[in-house]
Amino acid sequence: MLFRKTLIQEMTWVAMAVFAVLLLLVMTTQVVRLLGQAAIGALASSAVWAMMGFAAVRYLPILMSLMLFVSVLASMTRLWRDNEMVIWFASGRSIRNFIAPVLEFSLPVVALIAVLSLVVSPWALKKGNEFREKSMSRQEVTQVAPGVFRESPSADRVYFVENFTNQTNAGNNVFVQMKKDKNISIIMAEKGGMFLDANGERWLWLGKGRSYQGEPGKIEYDSVTFDHAQLRIETADRPATSPNTQATSTLDLLGTDSAEKNAEIAWRLSLPLSALILTLAAIPLAFFNPRGGRALNLVVAVFLYFVYYSMVNIMQAWVADGKVPMWINMWPLHVFAAVCVFGLYVWRSNSRSVS
Repeated sequence: MLFRKTLIQEMTWVAMAVFAVLLLLVMTTQVVRLLGQAAIGALASSAVWAMMGFAAVRYLPILMSLMLFVSVLASMTRLWRDNEMVIWFASGRSIRNFIAPVLEFSLPVVALIAVLSLVVSPWALKKGNEFREKSMSRQEVTQVAPGVFRESPSADRVYFVENFTNQTNAGNNVFVQMKKDKNISIIMAEKGGMFLDANGERWLWLGKGRSYQGEPGKIEYDSVTFDHAQLRIETADRPATSPNTQATSTLDLLGTDSAEKNAEIAWRLSLPLSALILTLAAIPLAFFNPRGGRALNLVVAVFLYFVYYSMVNIMQAWVADGKVPMWINMWPLHVFAAVCVFGLYVWRSNSRSVS
């Protein structure tokens, strides 16, 4: 009873501290990112704090997974560093006896990660996208700000619109300049506006205008007149699955033949499964050897953690692209990780029995 109670209590306090630090770091980065989007018009300024809340809910499964791993690793490392493990081993305990209290501490959190990953996070992403669209439709100032020349982040586009009308959320007298290699394209339209497509990408629509394209310093220019045109605003690299798929509920993703949707389901299931595997792996990885340096085991453990999650993301991209059959999915990765964890327990148990 003392063995179980002491270990669980220590891991709980460490987990609370780690979660608070991780949440603060994520919220800080999200505030910077969202304020940057609001500054260039990609997000309405009034929606920054609401979007930060949706982002916090979305990242909770990953934060809790990292919290579990770090808390178990830190607690077990302290036992090795303070020679308490020697006392437990002398009392007849083995490294396998730590599995039960660690599971008692981690299984409720793993179950919560599963609920967040399968249900809450897609809902938060969907509501966040809807809130972003509504706020942008009410916002008069977008990336094409009225009366102001705006340059794109890559400095190859310039936007200008004379004014906005509240009734249609459209702008009048739109000007766009684009640079590509040595050529410059200039577009002038009587009206224009912003909209989001099903994948969450931003587009600029233009009506009744003319486009000029040519190389500066030369008299040859191509001119095109149009009644309606669309121009995609610069976006970041697309993830393995589209934002529309990420915001789809898990029940709606089931029973589909789409590789992208199956990859999304596999990724959601991987979060609680990988959290459990990594939490169990933290027990043998916490082995502390004073001759090897105080931080060596921590560096190795954190490296293996990020390698595992990087492989999960890579496998998701492969499944979405059809490089890995859907019936195989990510299961070979998780089985391999579980076998490696079992091997770590056998190795540590043998090393203790020999010593």
